[in-house]
Formats: sequence, structure tokens, C-alpha cells
Amino acid sequence: MTNNALRTNLADNVIIALQALKKGDMAIVENQKIFEVMEDIQAGHKIALESIAAGEKVYRYGEPIVEATRTINRGEWVHVHNTRPVPSDMTV
Repeated sequence: MTNNALRTNLADNVIIALQALKKGDMAIVENQKIFEVMEDIQAGHKIALESIAAGEKVYRYGEPIVEATRTINRGEWVHVHNTRPVPSDMTV
């Protein structure tokens, strides 16, 4: 079984497609089929590893990178159409 997705950190709630995936393909991470992809997803794009509620942060590399603007179901594409930037707590 060949991996077609990657989880970069155990705290992540997304995986990264290593190749283009079609709706209905099985996401394979660490040689295990983990779920069915819900829509076509390009290589390098994020896929929800679990359901992410509106307002919840999306984690990659163990860090929050964006916030969901609506519920994103497991297996769905995570991108600009369903996320927004996370406000920074840095001061200048």
C-alpha cells in the first residue's frame, strides 16, 4: 500500500495530499487507509482529518494556520473557500 497523504504532526487536524486524489479515493497515511476523500483534491492541498467546526483552528505542523468559516467534514478539501486567516497575537 502506497501512502498518498502525509500527516506532518500528531496535533494536526489535516493531512496533505502527496498526489492528486479523486472523490472516492481512500486517503492512505502511514500505510493505513483512513477515510474516503469527499471531493477531488490537488497534490499539496489539505484534507480534513476530522470534522472541523466553524470557528475552530486548522493545525498543520502542530500550529494553527487558519480558522474554519464553516464546518469542514472529514475528507473534505481545506482551502480559502472554507477558511480565513488566524488573527495574530503578535504586537509590532
